[in-house]
Amino acid sequence: MPRFYLHLRDGDDLVEDPDGSDLPNVEAAKEEARASARYLLAERLREGKLIDGQRFEIVDEVENLCAVVGLREVIRFA
Repeated sequence: MPRFYLHLRDGDDLVEDPDGSDLPNVEAAKEEARASARYLLAERLREGKLIDGQRFEIVDEVENLCAVVGLREVIRFA
């Protein structure tokens, strides 16, 4: 099973995922990023922090960029 890393980009800052996750495909990695984004959004809202352009950069084992999931993408409005 391939390993994917969900690095968190916030402007020029990059917080790298040191462990990664074994997931069956890029779609599963994107869903994992969406779940993590929901958690981070809730935390940032509770702390009154700005939500502006943060995103997960999903890379594979050889650091190829496979997908990007923005934190704003998981916010649903009526």
